[in-house]
This record gives sequence, C-alpha cells and structure tokens, in this order.
Amino acid sequence: MRLQSIYIRNYKSIRDLRIQDMEHALILVGKNNTGKTGILDAILTATGSRPVTLRQFREPSKPIVIGGTLYVNETDIQRFWQNGVISHYKKWELWKQDVASKLPGLLEGQVTFEFVATPDGKTRLGDGIHKKQNPYIAKIFPKIYYIDYRRDIWEFQKDILEQAAGKTLGQLHSDACMFDQARTCNRCFQCVGLIHKKKPEDMTVFETARLLEYKLYHTELTEFEKAVNRNFHKNCGRGQDITYGIEFDAEEVFRVNTMVYNRELEEAGPLEHLSEGFKSIYLLSLLETYIGERGDGLPSIIMMEDPEMFLHPQLQKTASEILYGLSKKNQVIFSTHSPNMIFNFSSKQIKLVTRDEGYATVVSEDETIDRVLDDLGYAANDLMNVSFVFIVEGKQDRARLPLLLEQYYSEIMGEDGKLKRISIIPVNSCTNIKTYANLKYINQLYLKDQFLMIRDGDGKDPEVLASKLCGYYADREQQDQGNLPRVTRRNVLILKYYSFENYFLDPEVMVKIGVLSSEEEFYDILYSKWVEYLHKLTSAKHMKEQTGLCIQSKDDLKANMELFKIYMRGHNLFDIFYGRYRGEQEEALLRHYIECAPRETFADILDAIDQFVYFENRRKDDTSL
Repeated sequence: MRLQSIYIRNYKSIRDLRIQDMEHALILVGKNNTGKTGILDAILTATGSRPVTLRQFREPSKPIVIGGTLYVNETDIQRFWQNGVISHYKKWELWKQDVASKLPGLLEGQVTFEFVATPDGKTRLGDGIHKKQNPYIAKIFPKIYYIDYRRDIWEFQKDILEQAAGKTLGQLHSDACMFDQARTCNRCFQCVGLIHKKKPEDMTVFETARLLEYKLYHTELTEFEKAVNRNFHKNCGRGQDITYGIEFDAEEVFRVNTMVYNRELEEAGPLEHLSEGFKSIYLLSLLETYIGERGDGLPSIIMMEDPEMFLHPQLQKTASEILYGLSKKNQVIFSTHSPNMIFNFSSKQIKLVTRDEGYATVVSEDETIDRVLDDLGYAANDLMNVSFVFIVEGKQDRARLPLLLEQYYSEIMGEDGKLKRISIIPVNSCTNIKTYANLKYINQLYLKDQFLMIRDGDGKDPEVLASKLCGYYADREQQDQGNLPRVTRRNVLILKYYSFENYFLDPEVMVKIGVLSSEEEFYDILYSKWVEYLHKLTSAKHMKEQTGLCIQSKDDLKANMELFKIYMRGHNLFDIFYGRYRGEQEEALLRHYIECAPRETFADILDAIDQFVYFENRRKDDTSL
C-alpha cells in the first residue's frame, strides 16, 4: 500500500500543489525554506498524525484541503479481511459486499481520500467522492513512521519494539479477544477454561497474562467484598453494591527498555549517550530490521526529514542505502539537501521543490536531473585524474573487479596497491541517478566513451537488457542534450551469468585453491542444497519456466551447470561455498581463483574490456605468470 498521488491547497506556504504518479520512493530536494517540510506535514495532517492550527492556513478565510489516492494491492485487501478491518463479516463474499458500500474503490485497488479543515476548527475526512465524513478511510491509512529533525527516539521505537517482541504481546496491548481479534476483550474470561488445559510451558505470553488477570479478579478480595456488602446493606439498605476492581495495565506490566552497551568499556548506559548521528542510524536500523528484514508488519510509510542531518558523508551513504532497501517493501518519503542521499534512487522519484513568483511552494514534476544536481551542489571529484570508468552493480563487484584487472592488465595498479587512473563506481542500478550523474561528469571531463557499465545477467536475455539500457540513456540524452555521453552497445556489458559471483563456481578450480577436496564434493553439496531450499527460490522457478529444466539428480546438475549459473541467483550459490571466508581471507582466495582459472572463465568480461584501447594496450601477453 502506498500514496499514489497527493494534492494540497492552502496549507502553510502551499497555495495549490499536486504530485502525481508517486512510486515507492519520493525524495524532496530544494533549498531551505522552499516548503519541503510543509509537504511532509501535510501528509501527516491528512492521516491524523498532526493537529491543525490556525497558523497552517495560508489564507485564513479559506479551508485547508489535502487529498489524493492510495494504491492498495491484493495482499493489503486480504489483510483487511482477515483482521476484520472495515467489516466484521467472516465470509469473503459478504465482506466484499459490505466493503464496496463503505469504501468505494478499495476492491479495485485505488482509494481516494480528502481531508478538509475549516478556519472555525471543523475537520472532515472523506472518500473524495461523497462530500461527507467517511470513518473507514482512517482505518486503512498506512502506519506512518516519521523521523523529524528532533530525532525523538522514544515514541518512535515504542510500536516497533512492542510488535518485535511478539504478536501475542502486540495482541495483549491491543486488548483483543482471544477468540476474535477484531473484538475487544470484555473480561468474560471464557478463554480461561481453554487456557487451563495447557501446560505452563505451552502457554503463550498472551494466555499467561489473561490467566494472571483472571487470578487478580478472583483473589481473596472477592470474599472481603462480599463481607463489606453484608455490612453495607445492613447499615444502609440494599439499593447499592460496593465492588472492588484491580486495574490491569499491560503497558506497565510489559515494557521494553533500551540500553547502549559499550563493549570496550564493558558498561551499559541510557540511549541518550548515543550521538545525534548514531541516533539517526539507530532509528533507521530499527526500521530496516522490523520492516525491511522481517516484513511482517502492517503496510507503512516511512517519512524522514533530512536523513543526512548529523551524519558524516560516509554515514549519509549508509543511510541512503537503508532507505533504498526499505523502499522495496514500503513507501519511503524524505526531504534532503545532500546529493549522497539521492544516488540510489531513480530520477522519477526525485522532485525539486521551489517557490514561485508569489512565494508559494511548487514542485517541478519534469525537472531535469541536471538542475537537481546543480541545486544540491554535486561535483564528481572521484572522476578527477581518471582515464577510464567502470560502473558496476553492487559493492562486492567493486571489490572483485580489480582482482581480475590486476591479473590480465599491466600498468593499472599504483605503488599503494590501488587502481591507478581507473575508477570503479558501485551503484544499485544502472539506471539510477548516481549512474546518470556520473555519466554527466564523464562527459564534462572529456572521458566521453571511456566507460563500461557492467550489469548482472539476472537470467534474462542479454540483448534485450542491453537494448533497454541503451534506449533509456538515449531518451535521457534527448532531455538533457549535450550533458550525457552516448551509451552504445560497446559501453554495456551484460554478464553471461546471473551475477559476478557465479564466475567463481568452477569445481575444478575450486579444488585447486583448496575450497573443495574433490569435484564430486561440489556436486554433492550443491545438489543437497537444491533439494533443501534452492529449488524454492524465485530464480529456480524462472529457470524452469524459461528452459523447462527439471533437476532431479546430481547428474542433472552436472549436465546443466552452465544453465544453472546463468539462471540461478549468484549470491545464494556463492555463499554455499565461500560464506565461511571473510575480508582479506576471501580476497586472497578469489585472487588465487583468478590466477588458476583459464581466461575462458572470464572471457565475456575480458573481451568487453579489450574493446577499449586503454586496456588493449595494457594486456599481459602471458597470463600464466
């Protein structure tokens, strides 16, 4: 679930603003005081997370209007049904009928909403179709995790930690009925009979708490209550009864405390001991763990004001990578002044926020990336004193490609052991803004066509992938004429295998370098992993769809190893054999592999590099030395 579009009228510095075709990421860039935070605040206001004040009305006599559309997928709809959201009907058909009358558009995957606030203090949240309040809109809004400039940790982490502690703990705090999650517990204690049938070690936290609550309600205080009422009735009649209730506060009974443990000093302290920058990384790490890795939370929108605040440039890049990873599963919206924060995202996801002649906030939908980069003051210092540039997908390829270059080419390494006049730039995608920005500066520094983009094969047709990539930059060049070099087929290498890792899976070479004791061991291990879990991977299913290959024995693997390396995700295969090696040990092992492997193993990579005179003149004649 995500915001697909939004419009804002008469809110703070915004007169009338629209953002269409929003993707899983929306990045707002622009100078100070242009209204970036106002857009974030408007989203919070429309979803009920931010109150309306008189200062927010741009024109005091007119209403504030904030509306838009929500994209809802089939998984979201199933979750609403299972959790009794909007309607309590258990039968699917009845639930759909009820929902269709209450919330137009939900079953079709697109819900409109409109929040209206008038200067006299009245507010209305409607469905954008009927001009009245619709209470069901608020029930389906995604949870918003908002990190503002104050980096307030406590409220932010509360929901996450409670849910991370377990579903039953979250159920307890929601005060739900054990038999029907959509209903609130009314303390009938009919569940106690079922709980009594369980052994203590089999009881969940929720069941244990309900039993404790039941015991508290039925303590000796009950007998004392009866005795008090006997005397009370004797002394003043039977018109009234005295009852004693024990307050059961789940919030107080179950609380997660957060401490910071310093391994060097071997002492723990409060979270406040973290620096402001580390607090930002901690908050992002919470989201990365709960939403990004677990993926079992409710649909949510992650919003952040200036993620780069308090962060060193290297940590800014880390924060950007975390937000990019989160955007794959949940919508991410943030404002920024740093070019380091945008390089993992595509140009369509970045909007330039400025002010018009009337000093009202406006968003440029079709702004050129050139202007965005200039606005952020980006400079490609990494490309100074460079003669050739490689653009690769991922940091691991950034570390492994120099090992191959060192083996097959001369005069490319400096005395410090680093590449000389060659830059390798890792990106998440060959079409994201970091790639675009670097191509732009390649052109300005007169490198022109001295670059090679290396893209993973991903089990797809290499010519189709290359054609799309060249076509993408041909379209971009039309929009930004004179600033981009021409990306031709010569500048694009689609790896023969799924990814670079799969080039290190030759069993004969692996035996030579000591990773395996025999080639047969390679196939024994790989086939056992295939039976265990590899066959369930998306890449395995894609391989079967494309080739019809059905692996039912170790011999099938031997006969089809080339196809296997083309279609199977490299990270999964590489870790089976090399996962136990780390850092310098892994680097030394891969360097040894390259030394022992025949040139044919890396032929498609080396042939693509050899097309450039810079490397052709530096080829080592005898690669066996």
